[in-house]
Amino acid sequence: MNYIAEINAFERWLESNFLPAGSQLLWYKLIMLNNRAGWLEWIVVDNRRLMVLMQAGSENTFIRARDRLTESGLVAYKKGKKGSPNRYHICSLCKNTAKIEVQTEVQTEVQTEVQTEVQTEVISKQNKNKTKEGIPPTPFQKIKDEYNRICVSFPKLTVLSDARKKAIRARIVSGYGDDDFVRLFQKAESSSFLKGGNNRNWNANFDWLIKDTNMAKVLDGNYDERKPQQEFTSGIDWSGFDDE
Repeated sequence: MNYIAEINAFERWLESNFLPAGSQLLWYKLIMLNNRAGWLEWIVVDNRRLMVLMQAGSENTFIRARDRLTESGLVAYKKGKKGSPNRYHICSLCKNTAKIEVQTEVQTEVQTEVQTEVQTEVISKQNKNKTKEGIPPTPFQKIKDEYNRICVSFPKLTVLSDARKKAIRARIVSGYGDDDFVRLFQKAESSSFLKGGNNRNWNANFDWLIKDTNMAKVLDGNYDERKPQQEFTSGIDWSGFDDE
């Protein structure tokens, strides 16, 4: 046993346990005697000596302090016989403290992991609910219907493939709304150039219109009707046009 370590452990024990002052003093005297004896498993001390060390006014006061100390599990006591004083065993607090600290650390770690998993699951569910409740579903069918209704001069859109849905979703995420798609289709339908009125006889289609750069240019009015038509078509950069 380590004298200083046991005292420190005893003080930590007192932070969460009650022990009368007389019993605390008795513990200090017993551990002091045990330290002087070289840390025997049992030390032999008569009542009179302990009463003097404690400066106890009566034997009853001493006995009450001893009883509370043994009841707390800090000291074991064996009653002596005539001519043989009582024996005392100091129960090491360092061993108990180490065990308690290990248990506490394990419990804390387990609780932390469980709480983290629970919180993560709750947050994940909240985010899913937020996505469902706060963000409306992408209006794929509405956009398809508006295109077919407005762009009657363009190839009809019959299938909303994954690639087309991905492109529509990307435009919406970037900030375009339903009205922007309607304006896009209206401008495309009113543009002779996008319907083949150009020197290459090229026609735009749904896939071309919903590409990011193309949608921006159409909404900006780059393909609006101009007179004379030749002035409009002569400056077109054909490198960005294809049949996709």
